[in-house]
Amino acid sequence: MTILEKIENKSAVIGIVGLGYVGLPLMLAYTAKGYRCIGFDIDQTKIDCLERGESYIEHIDSAPIKDAVDKKLFEATTDFSRISEVEAIILCVPTPLDK
Repeated sequence: MTILEKIENKSAVIGIVGLGYVGLPLMLAYTAKGYRCIGFDIDQTKIDCLERGESYIEHIDSAPIKDAVDKKLFEATTDFSRISEVEAIILCVPTPLDK
């Protein structure tokens, strides 16, 4: 099956690197459409919170995160070797302009 076919039938697993102010809402958008997502971040505290179905960002409600975790549509990890499990990778990492 091609990547386009997997995207069309929602069997493609989406990898999101960086689960901050951009990555977390993006993950929620994909899981709301029925895609399975694996989120990657270097911060274990964020990962632990998200794996419990809780938001660590004030303006993002925990309910859709919990729903995605409960439906097995979302996993969060610090294990970047799992990147091999995804068909598409979206990078949502800080890009400081002053360095």
